Amino acid sequence: MHWPFLILLFLASMQQPQSFRIGSIDFFGTVDIDVAKVRAALPVHVGDQFTGEQMPSVQDNLGRAVSKALGHKPTDINLVCCDASGSWMIFIGLGGSNTTRISMLPAPTGQACLAESTKQLYQEAMDANLRAIRAGNNSEDHSQGFALTSDPELRKKQLAIREYAVANVQTVMQAVQSCGKNEDRAAAAYILGYAVQSKEQIELFVRATRDPDEHVRNNAVRSLAVMASAKSKPVAEIPADPFIDMLNSGVWTDRNKSGWLLYLLSGKRDPALLQQLRTQAMTSLIEMARWKDPVHAEEYRLILGRIAGISDDKTRNLIDSGKVEEIIAAAQK
Repeated sequence: MHWPFLILLFLASMQQPQSFRIGSIDFFGTVDIDVAKVRAALPVHVGDQFTGEQMPSVQDNLGRAVSKALGHKPTDINLVCCDASGSWMIFIGLGGSNTTRISMLPAPTGQACLAESTKQLYQEAMDANLRAIRAGNNSEDHSQGFALTSDPELRKKQLAIREYAVANVQTVMQAVQSCGKNEDRAAAAYILGYAVQSKEQIELFVRATRDPDEHVRNNAVRSLAVMASAKSKPVAEIPADPFIDMLNSGVWTDRNKSGWLLYLLSGKRDPALLQQLRTQAMTSLIEMARWKDPVHAEEYRLILGRIAGISDDKTRNLIDSGKVEEIIAAAQK
């Protein structure tokens, strides 16, 4: 549910040509945008199938078509694997008035990066995760504050990462904060999620949510969400404010991961947090709650239910009954 994947990385892991079906196409940053015009201009439609070799050109063609329809470039085009039927999803950022340009930290320039063997372990875990997703064997246990999957191959890599992170936490923290290579910081943000939990670790993850590289931000927020899933003691140190801003980002991974984390942080239904969500991110929550893939829309729907004062059980029943608009209407009152 919470993994974005680079198309070229995915294709590189394939041993032979495969075809991919488009299962859904959704938009974000839609306020004050003629979405119907953009959708009509798309060269790709739900149900279309492409070979692996064609997938990068699909993204390029979408970018050109959306740019022409909008009169400006889309803020993001993200092809995501995979929905419940194994089809790909496309999420397109349109840059409407509910899109916020988030101020990022300067790009680090330091030399304190990861060893090649450590990056190789991370890459092996990513490749194994891709295979697990394609096989539908990627359920995760977060009870220990770090992710362990049901897939045996990936679980073995994750346990090796856990061993490394515990023994080398300061090296990993330094790489997250100061390495001048984006790919090293992204890998370190993932690996740090497997270290022993600490206040310093959480502070560094929160700082990394303003890293100029979206993959660093993605892995940092994901690590925080896994920790929050475990309801571990340090979770009380996670502030909500930075992630509310990310709900309005022009980048899909920002919205995807911040939605997951804010769903977890809003579980106690703190009135101040729910009011912040209502006043600062309502339109974005609504547009994402209307996404067609139910897995990617679920957390936004549940957050809206909490804003409306509806129990999570009732909200899930409304979702299962196809009454998403009833949840939205209640939240808007």
